Amino acid sequence: MSKIKVLQVISGNDNGGGGNHLLNLAYYSKDKFHCVIGALGKGALYDNGKKLGLDVVQFNGKSPYKGEILEYVKKNNIDIVNFHGAKAFFIHYFLRNKLNVPSVATIHSDYRRDFLNSRFKHMFFTPLSIKGLKSFKNYICVSKYIKSLVEKDNFQGEKFLINNGIDYSSIKISESKGEIRSQYNIGRDDFVYVNVARMHPIKNHFYLIEAFNKLKKEIGNIKLVLVGDGELEDKVKEKIKALGLDNDIILTGFKKNSIDFVAASNVSILTSFSEGGSPPLVVLESAAAKKPFICSRVGDIEETINKDRGFLVNPYSVEDIYSKMKEAYDKRKQLNEVGCNLHNFVEEQYSMDSFCNGYYKAYTKILQGK
Repeated sequence: MSKIKVLQVISGNDNGGGGNHLLNLAYYSKDKFHCVIGALGKGALYDNGKKLGLDVVQFNGKSPYKGEILEYVKKNNIDIVNFHGAKAFFIHYFLRNKLNVPSVATIHSDYRRDFLNSRFKHMFFTPLSIKGLKSFKNYICVSKYIKSLVEKDNFQGEKFLINNGIDYSSIKISESKGEIRSQYNIGRDDFVYVNVARMHPIKNHFYLIEAFNKLKKEIGNIKLVLVGDGELEDKVKEKIKALGLDNDIILTGFKKNSIDFVAASNVSILTSFSEGGSPPLVVLESAAAKKPFICSRVGDIEETINKDRGFLVNPYSVEDIYSKMKEAYDKRKQLNEVGCNLHNFVEEQYSMDSFCNGYYKAYTKILQGK
């Protein structure tokens, strides 16, 4: 029997958690099924897929995208089409009655909050995304939280829960702790918090900066490293400058080797208002580096982070973020043990094999029911 052939439709410039989720799936599932990444336009995801030697096709927007996708499915013996992200979901709305193969939506985030970076986009595109989502009969949810949203909003159809996974053997440190600290003028004895996140309103950089500013007034030898870029980057820089923290908060921009910065830190921190994936990929990477995590109490995160493996915060409270950052500093001699606890838990619970098997079982069931 030939392998299941899946066309994965996603925006070509998705370099966030959803894009990395798909790259992992396509790369590690080769012995179970074959993925073709159908990139809507060119961008970071398209380029990264090519570099990994994955099967990637670019759709350029003719008619718009619909004709290209239908033609590709027909000519390339595609068994199932998996759509990822708001743009892809809305395209499915127009394709659903023309596709001659089953389709499924992978929901990576809280679809009600995907466009918080723009009031216009939020008002205009959020209803379109939901309209697109409701046109599916099958859903892959990356957390219990997302699955509960879909059920609460009365989405009809089969729902599969598939958590993120990680392959520890693939994690490579390309620059040492000493090299990173020297490059960014971080002292050997400085206590470093690292935040790996795109600069988007949902990631809550401003409350994090305010909490760090409060802590900096009490503790001299601390640094905050922000790894990532995005539409809020200029405003983040303005905030840092206004608070006089230019020498204390380091912006690296987008980095492919973000794990190097995690390894060079004392603790990771993520203060997002919402997280779709369970656990977020940045939590898995921190676990790989045996670094503990300060994380927002959102979604399913409490299944991964507890007092033995990190710190939970209320993302809407600067005071609570400050308090947990201070607690991590005060417990700095215990953090190695906490990081090892997180590492061991993730290794047992969130393997890449389990991740790929979840998709294989979902695809098989969908095809059996077509």
